[in-house]
Amino acid sequence: MISSRSRSLLIAAAAASGLLAGADLDREVVAMPAWQQVGAVAWAAFSRQADLGNGLVLYPVEAIGGFLLILAAIVSFHLDRAATGRFALYGAALLAAAGLLCTVKAAPIMLGVAQLEDPTALRQAFEGFRHWGSIRAAFQVLAFFAMAWALAANLGRPTRDVG
Repeated sequence: MISSRSRSLLIAAAAASGLLAGADLDREVVAMPAWQQVGAVAWAAFSRQADLGNGLVLYPVEAIGGFLLILAAIVSFHLDRAATGRFALYGAALLAAAGLLCTVKAAPIMLGVAQLEDPTALRQAFEGFRHWGSIRAAFQVLAFFAMAWALAANLGRPTRDVG
């Protein structure tokens, strides 16, 4: 039996990873190709309001919070010998960490957009952000799949309360 604590942390981590993966897929498949057509100046105007507005709070909470939930689930799994899917959980942690490392490259580009006005500089910022954002998205989407794997390995198992 898996503990209720491990199951709860697993569900929370999977949910957070899923929200982040969904946002990444939307950005990669819908938004960035559209911004490519609309242009870097319009992308920058939007990004100043979105990414540098509410996104300054939401995106770090999703990414860092999701990573911390994965780590908490790993700790809980170590205490809970009945939990299965450890390999998938470790993979999710590594993939989420890689996504955060890509953010170290992407975030300064986005933060710099606030001061840029030159269309050529904005185009370079768009291309740089798109490059690192695409790599980050791949890691974060794969992290979600790993979380889904770990969740599937444990959902059908009975739970027990921990003291």
